[in-house]
Amino acid sequence: MLNFADIPNQSGGWLKPAEHREAVAILVEVKGFERQRPTPHGPKDSVLANLSVFNTQADLDAGTPAISEGVRIEQTVLARDLSGLVNQATIVTLAQVPSKTPGSNPAWVWRQVDRATQQKVVAYATNREAALQAAMSDAPDFD
Repeated sequence: MLNFADIPNQSGGWLKPAEHREAVAILVEVKGFERQRPTPHGPKDSVLANLSVFNTQADLDAGTPAISEGVRIEQTVLARDLSGLVNQATIVTLAQVPSKTPGSNPAWVWRQVDRATQQKVVAYATNREAALQAAMSDAPDFD
C-alpha cells in the first residue's frame, strides 16, 4: 500500500525578511548564486538557499526550526553578502538599516548571532546531519 503525504507548503518561494524579523537565529545554507538573474522587476543577483529559522528561544533550545528549502533571496544587500558562500552555511538574524539612497526604504541586512546562539545552531545542524547519515546507512541496498 502507498503512503501518502502532503507536500510542505513552506518550500520554495522568496525570502520575505519582515516575516523573520523577530527570529533568534537563521541557519542559511547557500545552494547557489546567479548574478543578474532575470526577474519581473529587472535583473537581480539571486541566491538559492535552504533556511532553518528558529523563531523563538524555545525553538532554538529544542532544536526545532521552521525549515524552508529552495528559497530565493534577491534583496540586494542580502544576496550580495551570501554570494561567496555557495555550498557553505552561515548563522544570522535579520535587521533593517537606513538606506544610503535618500527617500528609499530601509535596507535589510544580516547580523551575526552571539556565540551561545551559534553553538546551539551548530549542535542542531550536527545532529541533523548525523540523523541523515544514520538513515542513509540503514537504507536498503538495491544492488
